[in-house]
Amino acid sequence: MNQSAATNEERRVTSRKTSPSNLRLYCPQLNLTRCRPLNLSTRGAFLDSVPEHAYVGRRVQLVFSVAEASAIKLIRVWAVVVHLSNEGIGFGFTHKYRTARTTNN
Repeated sequence: MNQSAATNEERRVTSRKTSPSNLRLYCPQLNLTRCRPLNLSTRGAFLDSVPEHAYVGRRVQLVFSVAEASAIKLIRVWAVVVHLSNEGIGFGFTHKYRTARTTNN
């Protein structure tokens, strides 16, 4: 048993943050649409749903949609499924992100 497990200390390098209410996540490979992540960090995200075709180690593209004033900002990132349980699915980001902006009609 490692030291952090024995003392119940948080092992994370970056802290978790509750996701903003205007943030939605899409993952075409796992048929996830308009999900709201429970929490985010600079290294990953956690959802409270468990997709049918998910498995630890699967590489997927996540698309975050952020509604801003008169535009919707899309942020695409590559991630790997790093945690899978009855409580939800955890993604670890693997690459730099790229953004796109679309206007609301």
